Amino acid sequence: MLRILPVLLAILLIPALCIPTIGLAADVLTIENVSGNAGDTNLPCFISATHDQAIEGFASGLQYNPAKLTLTSADFQGTAVSALLSGADPDFAGFSIDNVTGTFLAGVIFEYGSLTDPPSSLPSSPTDQNSLLRMVFTIDANSLPQVIPIQFSDELGDPPVLNVLSSGGASVSPQLIDGSVTINNLHRFYFGNLATSPGGSVNATLRYDHAADEIQGFQISLTYDNTILTLQEPATAHGWYSGLDLDSAFPGGPGAMGGIELFYPAMDANVAPGVGLATFSAIFDFLGPYGGQVLPPSNDQTLLRLEFGTLADPALLGTTTEIVFDGSYPLPSCPPNDPNCSAGPALNYVIFDGLSIIPILENGVIEFLDQPGFKRGNTNSDSGVDLADALFIVNWLFADGPVPTCMDSADTNDDGGVDISDTIYLLNYLFVSGPQPPAPGPNSCGLDPSSDLLDCIFTGGC
Repeated sequence: MLRILPVLLAILLIPALCIPTIGLAADVLTIENVSGNAGDTNLPCFISATHDQAIEGFASGLQYNPAKLTLTSADFQGTAVSALLSGADPDFAGFSIDNVTGTFLAGVIFEYGSLTDPPSSLPSSPTDQNSLLRMVFTIDANSLPQVIPIQFSDELGDPPVLNVLSSGGASVSPQLIDGSVTINNLHRFYFGNLATSPGGSVNATLRYDHAADEIQGFQISLTYDNTILTLQEPATAHGWYSGLDLDSAFPGGPGAMGGIELFYPAMDANVAPGVGLATFSAIFDFLGPYGGQVLPPSNDQTLLRLEFGTLADPALLGTTTEIVFDGSYPLPSCPPNDPNCSAGPALNYVIFDGLSIIPILENGVIEFLDQPGFKRGNTNSDSGVDLADALFIVNWLFADGPVPTCMDSADTNDDGGVDISDTIYLLNYLFVSGPQPPAPGPNSCGLDPSSDLLDCIFTGGC
């Protein structure tokens, strides 16, 4: 009888030792692509899966660069596993975090079950991802902008931990899709809050912060509600940034000596129902001989000027609409009827040292207010901005001339007051290539984005 026991045990162990390994097209294990800034803590990154069959657990091994990333913890917060277990932790969750070698091992069984109750499982989900695990990273404070890969590996641990899903006692070998952490190092695209009135116009200036890094180019992709906003395109490509900081760095427009060597704006006013798309691609030093043209680091740099007309609908009062940094669409560079042309994605990034860096993206919010709009510099409230407006301020200040009906228009330098400096500022703009009056500018009607004590009694040239 004692001799029979080893034989029986060997027979019973055969199914366990020969568990089939399967892998179907929908079985995919994915590490999320995330982004953060140098020095960020508590950066979440999820491991997710699609799977053809119900699963009761999983195992995973991955690697990362420990000089740039520290894995501070791993848990199930915000995951499908937590929802399955009503917020409880799995019955077994074995983690091994090694921030010296940059390795992470995980083995998870959702529930053991019992003789009467089968173990809990995540139902099959071949198309929608189930989040399985949350990792929390800290980014090294001295890291330059770069992309740090987070990669699956079946060669970690002793014995090696395989990346598998567990379904009904079978090991499912999924397709493995690596992820990454993009370190931004405080690059930021933003518009700030904007205001206008229904039927008016709004000048939205795209601004850029990058205090430490010079860049070699950028791509920008923006969408807007085309039932409310109509984008006014300038006559030339230079008009998108003339008079802005980008023009100061690369003067004269695209192709000019010292100008941007590749600047490509591409629009689709109706890329989807109710959606307009505006994209801009720039490489500062594109043609040989290469001189190393870069945009120097600075904060609050002005890159692009977008002018929108707004719908004349009183129902818009008190509402908002957004200019959205949107990477959902392809670049509008292919003819619609050409099936052989495949456009790349319209994404938002800057080029730093040959790498694509995703900045922090802050959408522009346009608020519709019941206030008079004005053109900055149109002090006499006629149809345009010219020499007469500079004289109008002088006459009021020093010759008992009429009072401007829109003090915001007369505040041409937007410093919160009206004095002789506003006349000089306007004359410099008109005759010696001085800076353009700030938003809403001399050509577009809008509201004052600055907080001051000046106001408009009547519209200033709108």
